[in-house]
Amino acid sequence: MTPKENASDIDILKPLFWDYDWASVKQNLLSPFVIARVLELGDPEQFRVLAKVIGDHAVRAFVVQKGIRLLSRRSYNFWQLFYQRHESTERA
Repeated sequence: MTPKENASDIDILKPLFWDYDWASVKQNLLSPFVIARVLELGDPEQFRVLAKVIGDHAVRAFVVQKGIRLLSRRSYNFWQLFYQRHESTERA
């Protein structure tokens, strides 16, 4: 993926950060705040773009290490189950 495609793809996240400077958000995509907001409020396409740009492993690490503190109980449970299932299908 070229940087130009990356930049245009990531703009799909902009509506989730209406209350923040978008340039600052784009520079801090690995921030727990950014990941949490996408996991809480984003749609499947926004999640897919974030996972593609920062790496699925970074999202998974966030869920394991910080998800319980930064996500709602419902979101945390969903993402925990999502990655457990995703992990088990990768092994098969």
